[in-house]
This record gives sequence, C-alpha cells and structure tokens, in this order.
Amino acid sequence: MNSTAFTALIWWVIPIGAVLGAIIYGVWVTKYKKKFDNETNRSVNSFKKFQSTFKYKK
Repeated sequence: MNSTAFTALIWWVIPIGAVLGAIIYGVWVTKYKKKFDNETNRSVNSFKKFQSTFKYKK
C-alpha cells in the first residue's frame, strides 16, 4: 500500500471512529445510564444493609 494512501486512510478512520464513539456514548447516557445507576444504588444499599448486620450492638 502506498504510504500517502495509508496516511490519508488514517486521517479519515480515526475521526470517524471518534464521532461514532461519541454518538454511541451519547445514546448510552440518555437511555441506559439511569437504569444502570438505579441498579448500582440498589446493590450498594443491599450491601450496606448486609454490613450493618455485623455491627456490634450494645
């Protein structure tokens, strides 16, 4: 492959990949992040409740 052609290909592929990545991330944030956060908070709360069962009670 010609070096100039390869360089031109890289100059097109990297920005296109970055734009696609940004679009995918934007869609994930708007549609799925709230659900993910809710499940994480639920899991953390369950773990805190589990931990509290081991605390020393006077």
